[in-house]
Amino acid sequence: MSDFLSVVMPRRLRLHASVQIAGMRMPARAFLMIVGVAAIGGIAISLGAEIERTIWISGGLIVVGLAMLEGRVWGRSSRDAVGIVWRHLNRPKRLRMGQLRVTLPTEERLAPALALQPPRWQRREDSHE
Repeated sequence: MSDFLSVVMPRRLRLHASVQIAGMRMPARAFLMIVGVAAIGGIAISLGAEIERTIWISGGLIVVGLAMLEGRVWGRSSRDAVGIVWRHLNRPKRLRMGQLRVTLPTEERLAPALALQPPRWQRREDSHE
């Protein structure tokens, strides 16, 4: 076979399933998650759950789920970012400072030890000290 017809396969070639809706492609797992949460919310509403509360809960689940599945934080996967935050929250709190106790000196200690003399340029010339 000729070298001109061969191609080196990229190492990081990954194929992800996607769904096309109205000319827009979106990842299949995100689509299935959104549709699943919306369907569960619809079923809960039809069974008598509070409408507004169910909408807020299902919307929050969708946002958190999308962030977990598709989000990237600082170039890392969301799983790595959650691990970093988890380790940070569980680390020992050794660097926290306690309350500092301050003792103020008495007034006698605040008074200057020696009487201050005026600067040389303010002294009188006729006084010979």
